[in-house]
Amino acid sequence: MSIQHNDPHELLEVFDANGRPTGLAKPRAAIHLDGDWHLAFHCWIVRRQGAEVVLQRRSLLKDTFPGCWDASAAGHWRFGESAAQAAREIEEELGISIPFDRLRYRGRERAARGTANGLSDREFHEVYVLEEDRPLSEYRPDAAEVVGLAAFPSAELLALADGAVSAIEAVEALSVGADDRWRPTLVRATRDEFVPYPGTRLRRMLGRT
Repeated sequence: MSIQHNDPHELLEVFDANGRPTGLAKPRAAIHLDGDWHLAFHCWIVRRQGAEVVLQRRSLLKDTFPGCWDASAAGHWRFGESAAQAAREIEEELGISIPFDRLRYRGRERAARGTANGLSDREFHEVYVLEEDRPLSEYRPDAAEVVGLAAFPSAELLALADGAVSAIEAVEALSVGADDRWRPTLVRATRDEFVPYPGTRLRRMLGRT
């Protein structure tokens, strides 16, 4: 099978199944093909004191979950990076500059998934939350990484994750066109259009446990 990898030569550190670093660096493509555990940085942006969550819609060219709604900013934690350095994902993907000390650390989450294209993605997510009320029109997303932004009501997102509802509507959303221009849009997304995070994890992230 021919598999398309994003940034296949990006160096990541291999971790053991208990979350301990091994000191071994491997290219991203090899990490995913071999099913090695590795770190990822995740930032979830909340608005209106947690009433809304800003999500990104992943590029259709991503090697995992293409076109799905995901954490506000997320990406691989490169070999040798500090937490503050890994937080570069926020500016790279969303085009907003945020001081690292504004992020609140929520802990580490374990995620292991096989994908339809044959990859084995085993990650430890280092999860941060950012309270940021600015409108989406002030973001400058990288259209190579992100094809949509939307703010969803937190309560409805949790209901969707729990299977209590089949679809939810965004209160504000943007999408990118073929001309790479961002425009306001209406978004109604079904459960299978989201990266499948358990409701228990989302509650921990939102501080609702």
